[in-house]
Amino acid sequence: MKKSGHLRCAAALFAGLCSGALLAQSSSESSSADTPQSTVSNVDDTSTASPVANSQEPQNSQEPQYAAALNGTGLISLDDASKRVLLSTTVGGGWDSNPSNATEGGSSGLYSVSPYIGFRGASPRTQYIVQYQPTMLGYMSNLYSRQTLHRTSASFTGNPSERWKWGVNVSGSYGPNGTRLLTSQQTVVVGEVPGTGSGSASYLSNAGNITYIVGSIDLSYRKSAKDTLVLSGSNSFSSISGYNQQGSVAGVKLSYIRDLSPSLSFTSYAQDSHFYGDLNCESSGVGAGMRWQPQERTFLSVSAGPQISTNTCSSQKLGFTYSAAFSSRVSRKSQFYLLSDYLPTVSYLGPGLWQRSVSGGYQYQVTRIGVLGADAGHVSSDTLTAVSSYQGTFWGVNYGFRLRHGIAVSYSYRGYVTDSGETNYKRNLAQFSITWTHNAGQIFQQSSY
Repeated sequence: MKKSGHLRCAAALFAGLCSGALLAQSSSESSSADTPQSTVSNVDDTSTASPVANSQEPQNSQEPQYAAALNGTGLISLDDASKRVLLSTTVGGGWDSNPSNATEGGSSGLYSVSPYIGFRGASPRTQYIVQYQPTMLGYMSNLYSRQTLHRTSASFTGNPSERWKWGVNVSGSYGPNGTRLLTSQQTVVVGEVPGTGSGSASYLSNAGNITYIVGSIDLSYRKSAKDTLVLSGSNSFSSISGYNQQGSVAGVKLSYIRDLSPSLSFTSYAQDSHFYGDLNCESSGVGAGMRWQPQERTFLSVSAGPQISTNTCSSQKLGFTYSAAFSSRVSRKSQFYLLSDYLPTVSYLGPGLWQRSVSGGYQYQVTRIGVLGADAGHVSSDTLTAVSSYQGTFWGVNYGFRLRHGIAVSYSYRGYVTDSGETNYKRNLAQFSITWTHNAGQIFQQSSY
């Protein structure tokens, strides 16, 4: 990068540091009437996992339900529609060590703007939320062009009667693959804790634009006070322009759930996945699982079973799939989560089979207004249509604090290491951002507006 580029990068980071210091000083001088609330949710702690994260497990209509905020700021309650329009804008700057994904690529300063809008509503029997966020990214080096990534999601749930419940979830993104690493981390719901999924480690170099769409529909019927049947359908679509490939997987799953107690339930299921597009094959399996809430703030979900696939899917005809999620709000100031799975899937890596992933993170309220977080994850796949194999790892730390009038400041550092069989590279990102949010309603980082 040229000397002028280094100067512009240094200026941007210096401005960010100064802005954060001035905003923090302004906050400390504010009156007690404007002091933000505790970062811990004031929602009933007996709530369980969101159906977005565990669609096979229907939730009682009286239990709170959450959706992940598309702008990466936490969880949003679907039950509270007092704030129907959600708005935020994030501006930031930082440094990217390897925008070109080359073995010895040149670094560059960067800047970004991310507006966000969402709509939500709730009634005694239905809840919904619709969100959209584009991210416009530019580099201070003339070697790299501006980029835009679009993201959208929608969740709808309904309880037409005491026995029946339905849910529909759709999410999608389109844009340059590299931009996704520089946008807000995408949150997944793990009990009451916001986590980072393995998709953060799923990244192919020189993939061009990626279109990724996931949709699911769930219908549950409660036969009795302890027995529930759930029918689920899903479809994932991935298109990678740089590799001129696309693929989809359609799935159907029938589950039987037996509640042994208010905190413990067991599940048995049968499922089938049909891959079509660049990869054509079938994969079917059965299994069992459990959901346990041993304490008010602790959640555990585990499922596993054998999976049989046709020869066109993989040389490994018999596999063993599993999925596990654990979260705990250890105290009023700290919480953590763990995720792991081994499933047939279509993802940001394109169509493939037997993709393994694991991720985890921890958040701690350092000060009255500040939260420190750390997360890490790994994903690997033996069979992909784009490349022969893939391994990716990410890790990161961030510190954010909330101020008056919906202002939040964040500092983050993230690292990526990937190996696609033929090539491997490293990438490091340091970013500073300021976010203004109207009608936020996040669960962990709750504010006073």
